[in-house]
Amino acid sequence: MTAFLDLSPEQQKRLEEAAGWRLRLTRNPSLGSSAEYRQWCSDPHNLSAREAVGSACSAVDSLDSAPEMLELRRQALARLRSAGDERRATRKIKAGAAVAALILGAIGATALYWHFVGPTGYKTDIGERRVVVLPDGSRISMDSDTRISVAYEKTTRSVTLDRGRSRFDVAHDADRPFTVTAGRQTVVAVGTSFDVERLPSTVLITLIQGQVVIKGAPALAPAQPSPAAIALQPGEELIVAQNVRPTIMTADLQAARAWEAGRLLFKNEPLGDAVTRINRYTAHPIRIDPSIASIRISGVFNAGDIGSFVSGVTSYFPVKASTNGRNDIFLQPR
Repeated sequence: MTAFLDLSPEQQKRLEEAAGWRLRLTRNPSLGSSAEYRQWCSDPHNLSAREAVGSACSAVDSLDSAPEMLELRRQALARLRSAGDERRATRKIKAGAAVAALILGAIGATALYWHFVGPTGYKTDIGERRVVVLPDGSRISMDSDTRISVAYEKTTRSVTLDRGRSRFDVAHDADRPFTVTAGRQTVVAVGTSFDVERLPSTVLITLIQGQVVIKGAPALAPAQPSPAAIALQPGEELIVAQNVRPTIMTADLQAARAWEAGRLLFKNEPLGDAVTRINRYTAHPIRIDPSIASIRISGVFNAGDIGSFVSGVTSYFPVKASTNGRNDIFLQPR
């Protein structure tokens, strides 16, 4: 019930009334034409609450015979019987409120919460990592300087990765696919673990376990038509970059997950991409001359240790670093 309690008192009241009306109409459908019910429905906020309760109840139809649901219904009926004579309006209200509270617990108040608040945004600051647990138990591990938005609906679970990188551990639900959209690519999963990273001109999707398909990706070869979807197997990574054919590669899962332990592991990667990742951990982003962005580098660095990264790059490559009055670092040819 935590999410329900996060709502305003007014929203809680409307939901309780909507749940109460749902029960009364189930027992006596003729109440739907009563003046009392028509007056209650004349308020658009009440209609929204009625829709929320209806959607949430539909979402848990599959739990109809679960022992926990049967026990909650038994409690609700017992509470209703103890409410006394339903012909007295005041006592009907009390009974309705009591049963409504049980109904809200039974159907999962988080569904009602998401109905009211709509898409929810999460972000991490520079140097921050966090884990977001969603209503169905799915987990999103967010890297530094990452921003996502989440929308749960009756038949879909949708996440948009606006920037940065996240790992998604998806709770299995075959009836509600879990999608992550990054740029033009949409990853569709049911129950699996995968990593999505969005760079300025590249999207990388790494499948850790389970199965995913990616929609919106261009063809893997020039002569091929664009596929309806590209499937990945565990240990594979899809790289979609501007002006370059997408490629599927065998992923280095150690490198793909190193950021969760506070390390950045580069293996033969363009210096430009490495700088983008490093910049997630500093308030003074490194700037780079485009002429050296394609240099391939390898190495392991602690996230946020900008000095060691710059020192390594300038020691092993024909690159020099300079700073300005704001301590911004600029990498350029030596």
